[in-house]
Amino acid sequence: MTLLSGCVRGFTRAETGAACKLGGRAGHSGQTFSVDTVIGVDARTAKWIDGRALPFAAHVSGTAILAPDRKVFAFGTGLAYYGSPRPISGYMLGGTTIHVDEIDGRFSFGNLSPYGEVGLLTSVPSRHRLDGRGLVLSLGVQAATYFNYLVKGSEVDGFLLLKLGVGWEVN
Repeated sequence: MTLLSGCVRGFTRAETGAACKLGGRAGHSGQTFSVDTVIGVDARTAKWIDGRALPFAAHVSGTAILAPDRKVFAFGTGLAYYGSPRPISGYMLGGTTIHVDEIDGRFSFGNLSPYGEVGLLTSVPSRHRLDGRGLVLSLGVQAATYFNYLVKGSEVDGFLLLKLGVGWEVN
């Protein structure tokens, strides 16, 4: 982590939770799993107007939704807005995904499917370090849209995801 601490700030986390299919189709809501990373520049490299680190960063994610009649595997890229989780900070994520799906036994795929997430990020007090490295916990709510190219009657699907995450922060 010494190499990264010179100019990079951000966090990586693993999350799990529930995915609720909007529109209420039976068998399409289920468990979600994701891994994501937020990478930005630290305050020594570039400063925001008030002298703190820039609150904007790049966001990269991998998400799976596993429901009885639907499987989604998505890769997303976007932007993040967040502050230092000392003791707690809100965050916002937004971007688009490409994805492959199995919907009611049929293969599909899609791209440029937008997502947005808001949530809270906090450092774990027993692991809190003043230099900004350590364990973090997150709780987020995500809205995701999936454009499906090969399945009739399911061209555009929306999901609401509730996710609890644990990760590592570097500042």
